[in-house]
Amino acid sequence: MDKETINIYNQDAESIAQLHSTLIPHRLYELINQYFIKNTATVDIGCGIGRDTQWLNKQGFLTIGVDASAGMLKQARQLYPDLLFNEDSLPKLASLNSLHFHNILCSAVLMHLDKAAIEQACERLLQLLRPEGCLIITLRGTSQENKRENGKLYEAIDIESFSQYFRQNNCEIILYEQELEQKRQLIWHNFVIKK
Repeated sequence: MDKETINIYNQDAESIAQLHSTLIPHRLYELINQYFIKNTATVDIGCGIGRDTQWLNKQGFLTIGVDASAGMLKQARQLYPDLLFNEDSLPKLASLNSLHFHNILCSAVLMHLDKAAIEQACERLLQLLRPEGCLIITLRGTSQENKRENGKLYEAIDIESFSQYFRQNNCEIILYEQELEQKRQLIWHNFVIKK
């Protein structure tokens, strides 16, 4: 993960938590309900304040949350003390070494990695995903020329090359769509990938 981005999340965890608690990703939840396998091992990578980890567990997905920011995890543990959260980051995710998951959510994470780490991160996600498992990835870019918003990195990801990576690794892209987030006027790229 980009160190400057993690530092921003750590420093501004409370205000980011307040913002994220007002943003409900309805389309993401629809995709999860449509494609994820219930009552199976699930991981929320880049869980932030744990909003989606908590929602997943309530929907019957046996979910742990993982995030690179100690500050965000502090918020998550305060909000959801009964859930399991690990501090770890892509591309390594060493804390998950012996684990495999039927469902992986990686929402709003990959754009916070530098270009060189994105393919490694995708490789790691596929290592963690069980055969026939489902991976949902969401990402967005930025209009800022320096690729930074409020100090956080938003690396430009070429959608065609990104899609091709998964196809070349024997995965099926079940769904790709662009979604406009009205509240902040952002374009999100949503992927549903099956191993």
